[in-house]
Amino acid sequence: MGTMAGKAAEHPMRVLLDNPLKLYRDCMRLADLLAHKQGYPRDAMRATVRAPWRQHQHETDPAEIMRHREAAVRGLSNYMTYEASKGVMEGAPAFVPEDDADEGDER
Repeated sequence: MGTMAGKAAEHPMRVLLDNPLKLYRDCMRLADLLAHKQGYPRDAMRATVRAPWRQHQHETDPAEIMRHREAAVRGLSNYMTYEASKGVMEGAPAFVPEDDADEGDER
């Protein structure tokens, strides 16, 4: 019972918070995606994402480091939420229903 209580209190994005390299790469992938979808220069988008990481690369305070990581996770999460809600706003489902996804696999 003690293990369940510990898991419930855990941060939902713990894997990203504990792995800054994965978090950085995910942020860069999102920058690439946004540059492609919105027609911005890829290098400019990547530079915008890279700047805060470089600015704080010598940070030693664990609380500040966690604050910066959480901000990066929030950015990724906000974009995922935006994409999921976009379909709802347009009257289309944000995700393919399971039945439709299964039909696409049949050949």
